[in-house]
Amino acid sequence: MRRRRGLVGALAAALLAVLGVVTTGSGQAAAAPVSLRVLNWNVQGGQGTDGVTDFSRIVSVIRQQNPDVVTLQELHDNRAIGGENQWQTLLDAFPGYQAHFARSDDNAFGGSAGNLILSRYPILERLTALLPQYPADTTAVRRSLGGVRIDVGGTDVRVYTTHLSSGVGAEATERRNRQAREVVDRVSSSATMRTPMLLTGDLNARPDNEIRPWFAAPGWLDAWTQLNPNTGAGTVTLPGNGDDARIDYVYATPSFDVTAARTVTTSASDHRPVVVDVAVHEPRLATTGTVLAGAGQNAGWANATAYADNSVRLRVCDNLADGWGVRAYVSANSGSTRLLTGNDPAFADRCYTFNAPAGTVSSPVVRVCLYQGTVEKECREVRATAG
Repeated sequence: MRRRRGLVGALAAALLAVLGVVTTGSGQAAAAPVSLRVLNWNVQGGQGTDGVTDFSRIVSVIRQQNPDVVTLQELHDNRAIGGENQWQTLLDAFPGYQAHFARSDDNAFGGSAGNLILSRYPILERLTALLPQYPADTTAVRRSLGGVRIDVGGTDVRVYTTHLSSGVGAEATERRNRQAREVVDRVSSSATMRTPMLLTGDLNARPDNEIRPWFAAPGWLDAWTQLNPNTGAGTVTLPGNGDDARIDYVYATPSFDVTAARTVTTSASDHRPVVVDVAVHEPRLATTGTVLAGAGQNAGWANATAYADNSVRLRVCDNLADGWGVRAYVSANSGSTRLLTGNDPAFADRCYTFNAPAGTVSSPVVRVCLYQGTVEKECREVRATAG
């Protein structure tokens, strides 16, 4: 009987393997790997660079990219004034998706605008939060944060999207800054930052803007700079507004590995879509911590993440082209032997990733300094914790 049971077990395991199910040592099925393609895009209400509003072009671009999750800004619902409900148009075009429309504002004619999330996976929860206005009597367009919790093969994934105010004057800058702080505070709890989450949107801020370290501080990782430089034609998301007009972002928590990131050239909107492929890291995240670089805490940052097997990933980013690079160290305790060292050699060009093998440390201390050659200054450190 033992031999027969062993044969049956082996056949069952083989069948599960064919079906894509992995078994653990206890005989229980482990969750399948989680990977997602995310498309983020400000669609300008379907108006292209030729001034023509044609939502079929938006649909065509999205269909070509075949995303699992779509986050869009500047969608309109103009049924009240005899116009088109654009988010319903998208649902009709993509019947296999579920949707959440995070309404932002009403216009003077009775229509409304907002942000849309489309998901190929079931939506379990929805969030809509209006962002601060400044000053209180401003006539500026109201902004919102939209969010969903989706079920990806048994794994909860949270997805958020937003569109911050534009403008370069003092009033517009303060309004955008208040909105950015509200977004970061709302979506960045110590517990959820260790889970798979995505935060996308049109931030109306270039990579060296002052709000970028605010997103980095709790541990949000800019998917683009994990694989690409901050400069160059492929970086641009708002053409015709300067060589480095990257203002549209996809952020991920350290639970995700970024496997691809690109922009899509199209004239269907004044913005270009950002398409990112992510996968939940296996083994899963255990602890994570980020420390900002420089006396003003705006020169860059380093994130150290330990996983369940005590392997460590160190990401180092330089945010200012000021002649000083960013260097980071990982150790088991403050002042102890350095287990991993990494630095950004390109000075504000991109982020760099360094890895230490399984068994390195469970709760690393990450220390970050500004450097020129062998000279280091303004060093700061933090311990990665479970929250």
